[in-house]
Amino acid sequence: MKERNLKEKIKIFSKNLNKNWVYIYIGAYGSWMISSWGLFFVGIYDLGRVIFSTILGLAFFLLIYTLKRIRNLKFLKLITGIVLVSFGIFSLGGIMWLIIAYVLVQAPWAPLRILIGDAVIRGRINLLILISSYAIGGYIMYRIGKKRKWRPPAHFEIE
Repeated sequence: MKERNLKEKIKIFSKNLNKNWVYIYIGAYGSWMISSWGLFFVGIYDLGRVIFSTILGLAFFLLIYTLKRIRNLKFLKLITGIVLVSFGIFSLGGIMWLIIAYVLVQAPWAPLRILIGDAVIRGRINLLILISSYAIGGYIMYRIGKKRKWRPPAHFEIE
């Protein structure tokens, strides 16, 4: 009897927690800000750490709030597209840039290192390789997203 009553209380608590998570976060964020600004005025924290934690807390709240409130399929497709293309730019493009730049410019036996002795010109060529590899990586992930019609991942629920 007590075990069943405890399970019901846990279900009610989790339902209320999911419903009122914004108020809980605001309370935790407010108490954290009061304590961190108080520690700054006492002299324990420096200003950079306090401002960073303030901005990070607000950004985290906005991210969680946005993710919990996404229920529109078009908005989900837009977010999925942005994430996929960004992943392609920074992951695939970065890997391509590291490999191509090392093989063509930075290695001791690289053809462009031998031909071009000036470090400034090598740096500019390296920058051109960086921009083009980022564009190619973004385009690859754009094509993949377009092929799957920008469907969001399966673990997102749409009500």
